[in-house]
Amino acid sequence: YTGQRRHWPPVSTGRATARVAALRMLTRRDYTAAELRAKLLDREHSASDITAAIADLTRDRFVDDRRVALAFLRVAADLKGRGRHRIERELEHRGVDKAIIREALATLPVTDEIASIRRFLERKHLPDRLSPAEHRRIFGQLMRRGFSADLIATAIRSRATDDDA
Repeated sequence: YTGQRRHWPPVSTGRATARVAALRMLTRRDYTAAELRAKLLDREHSASDITAAIADLTRDRFVDDRRVALAFLRVAADLKGRGRHRIERELEHRGVDKAIIREALATLPVTDEIASIRRFLERKHLPDRLSPAEHRRIFGQLMRRGFSADLIATAIRSRATDDDA
């Protein structure tokens, strides 16, 4: 996790204090272990206390990168309409292990991605025939959302054949 660093007032150190601070953060939202570590370091807890607190919280299932990755995947894919490449980058940025990311992405069916691309295209109210410039613009937007070039091309081609029918 490489987010903005804030300067918090020094807190008393100790494993219990780091655990309590982490639990307070976890009441607001799920964090990955890496995000939690960075936030606790910002609050000037010692690295050994943070490691021990995160190990305890992981053992007690308060911290679970797999759960965070799956929840993030559902929101990003279903609600935000993002593709697997962008989701992968965002999970990496949040400090999730690559093996967990691969496991989570394996649960995302290609049909869901195609449906997301189709919903995006429908919302744009595009003309039946796209000009080359319009095609490039739409293609670029979908690439930035994290969809593969093959899926985008397939969806745009199928849109053209659906419109002809």
